[in-house]
Amino acid sequence: MNKTTEYKNNLTLALKQLNQQFSDLSMVACAWIQTIINIINDSVIVLDTNYTILMVNQTTINLLGYSEKELVNKSILNILYQNSDDVSIIENSSKKTIESAYFRKNNQEVEVLLSSQLIYSEDQEIMAIICIAQDISQEKRIEKLIKENERKLYYDLRHDKLTGLPNRKLFIEELETSLEKAQEDKSFCFTVLILDLDQFKLINNSYGHLMGDNLLIQMGERLKTYLHEQDILARLGGDEFGIILNHLGNLDHTLEIVDLIKKGFALPFQLNGHEVYSSASIGITISDTKYQKFGDILRDTGAALNQAKIKDKASYTIFRQEMYVEAVNRLELDNDLRRAIERQEFELTYQPIVELNTQKVIGFEALIRWQHPKKGLINPGKFIPIAEETGLIIPLSNWILNQGCQQMCEWQKLSDSYQELIISINLSVKQFSENNLVEEIINTLQNSGMNKNCLKLEITESCIIKNTEEVCSILNQLKALGINLSMDDFGTGYSSLSYLHRFPFDTLKIDRSFIKDMSQSIDKLRLTQTIIHLANDFGMEVIAEGIETKKQWEQLKQLGCSYGQGYYFAQPLTAEEVEKIILKGNNPLII
Repeated sequence: MNKTTEYKNNLTLALKQLNQQFSDLSMVACAWIQTIINIINDSVIVLDTNYTILMVNQTTINLLGYSEKELVNKSILNILYQNSDDVSIIENSSKKTIESAYFRKNNQEVEVLLSSQLIYSEDQEIMAIICIAQDISQEKRIEKLIKENERKLYYDLRHDKLTGLPNRKLFIEELETSLEKAQEDKSFCFTVLILDLDQFKLINNSYGHLMGDNLLIQMGERLKTYLHEQDILARLGGDEFGIILNHLGNLDHTLEIVDLIKKGFALPFQLNGHEVYSSASIGITISDTKYQKFGDILRDTGAALNQAKIKDKASYTIFRQEMYVEAVNRLELDNDLRRAIERQEFELTYQPIVELNTQKVIGFEALIRWQHPKKGLINPGKFIPIAEETGLIIPLSNWILNQGCQQMCEWQKLSDSYQELIISINLSVKQFSENNLVEEIINTLQNSGMNKNCLKLEITESCIIKNTEEVCSILNQLKALGINLSMDDFGTGYSSLSYLHRFPFDTLKIDRSFIKDMSQSIDKLRLTQTIIHLANDFGMEVIAEGIETKKQWEQLKQLGCSYGQGYYFAQPLTAEEVEKIILKGNNPLII
């Protein structure tokens, strides 16, 4: 039994003893009663049957801010929380403790737990009412604060701080809801889209992360305008957004929304006075009765997104079942690739680079090949992108560099006339994020014993544009060491004269797509000629890739191109086949 209950019982017994004389209580009795109620820590108010206040304790005075004189002989309805039936509050509180409220003198509300005790005469008539109220306003404030914090925590756990959009967690919860609805109602159809922004990293690197964040916010706001109220838009992380279209019933409607998104993203974004353009690759999955788990939908949408990213920018792909098979095969290839590095299943082939006028070999480009124990020869176009994505390209590239340099040293020992042969090796964009790239190259040259002037490192334009400042710094360090540098795949879409001016390249390699169409397209022929003249003006050598016909060879010679490689001269050769060419002496390749 708590103190409040104990005091209440004592007061009740005392007053019952005075029932017979209650109407004419003596001053002593009143003082006795006042003493009893004052020792109770809760508010105590004694009422007559008309709800007029007869007596209050000190706690009531302290709680409400009134003086005793201001309360006594006044109706309790003056301080009781006003509602439709104030009397019922007191009557109900005599049966059980209820939550109610008093008003202080300054009109502030005090929340209380109210209980009442009825005092009866001998003939069982109500003589008085004792109201005991416990102040719970502090507890209520704490409870309200806890609820507010819980709501805030719930919101924060399910929303992205930057954009204010739902995050991946809430997106998955909403996806589960849509999936359950589709399972219950066969007529309900929804679509899931995942958008990955094109060249967002480039924008981040060019304008800074604050501008990149601003772009993400604007993209979220723009995407909202294309959706209905029942649709869900979320930022899944990084530059990836997710959409659940709950109001659509067929593919045509989905494609209408996709078309709106593409057209909307074709308009510029304003970033602190700069006009910035960005597009998005989109993967799409339309709900189907076969889906039982949200994870399967996300998996398939991700597979569609990967296919869209392989296409041109601003492309979309709708999931097809064969994509799942491709994704599984890709995963198997990823696992096999990891084991292949350990088992050394790779080998290098070497494509000769020749002087076009004499057809004499001046060097070789090292090209990796994967001889899978079960699947046979796997094209680099299939496993190199996987190696790039997983980071396996780093150990793989280091292996190519070591093997290529060691092999070149062995060849140079075969003939004095081949001491100046050059080995060309491609660098991956991932390698430039490694802090020890320059040190790794220096160590490889020292361990192999190869002359650093015989090494040529090839860098693609896409590598340059993704990490311009970082790449420029590293290339200048390599150039200072005497290592030759070549820009590979020039003209594939990122070309800029500023690259030729800023970067210390010795060689420019014209992409094979120009050479292939040169005979049929006068524009490609003129572009090729322009590239050759530009390179010559910058003091760089030019190598044409993909020469396959005599006509291409003759045209390139006429345009002033000095070097080339391609099947017209030789396909990639094994180390043993290269050795035979070297042992023949410095003679033209036999076609």
